[in-house]
Amino acid sequence: MLRRSGLSLSCKLLKRNNPLGFGLCYSKTKMSTVSKARRLEGVDKNIWVEFVKLASTYKTVNLGQGFPNFPPPAFVTEALMEVVSEKDPMMHQYTRAFGHPALVTVLAKFFGKLLGRELDPLNNVLVTVGAYEALFCCFQALVDDGDEVIIIEPFFDCYELMVKMAGGTPVFIPLKPVKAVEMTPSK
Repeated sequence: MLRRSGLSLSCKLLKRNNPLGFGLCYSKTKMSTVSKARRLEGVDKNIWVEFVKLASTYKTVNLGQGFPNFPPPAFVTEALMEVVSEKDPMMHQYTRAFGHPALVTVLAKFFGKLLGRELDPLNNVLVTVGAYEALFCCFQALVDDGDEVIIIEPFFDCYELMVKMAGGTPVFIPLKPVKAVEMTPSK
C-alpha cells in the first residue's frame, strides 16, 4: 500500500482539464512510505524474479517460465485482426470475469463428462489466464483468516505467499520418509 503525507489526493484532483474533459493533476507531494500488509512480513524473496534476472544477464534460456521467442501462428493474428476490426462496439467490451458464457458452457459439458456429473457452467467453472491465477483464486476462496494450511515441502514458492494473502497461516510439512525402507527384489 502506498501511504502519503500532506493533503489528500481528492483535494488535488480535477484541477486541470484535458481535451477529453477529465481532470489531471500533478503534485509535488511525495509518498512518505511504501509498505506491504503486515500479514506478508517475512515473504521478501521471489525465486522467479531472480531467475528472470539471471537468464537475461547471462543470455540463457529460461526454462522456469514460458517466454515465447517466436511469433504467434498466422491464424491467431488473423483472428485478432478480425476481432479488433469489428465495427460492433459490443465486440470490444469486457466479458464476464469468471469466463465468457460460451466458453464456460463448453468447459462444463467437457469436464462434466470426465467427472461423471453435471456442472453448472456459471457456478462451477472458472476460467483464468493461467495456473498462477487459478491457484490464487482457490486460496482466496477456500482459506479464511486464521486458517492453518498444510504446505508439503518442497513446494512451489507462491503457496506460502498465497496462504498469507488469504489470511491463513502456513504449516510446513517436509516430504521425507520417517524411516528408510529397504527394497528387496521379489522372487
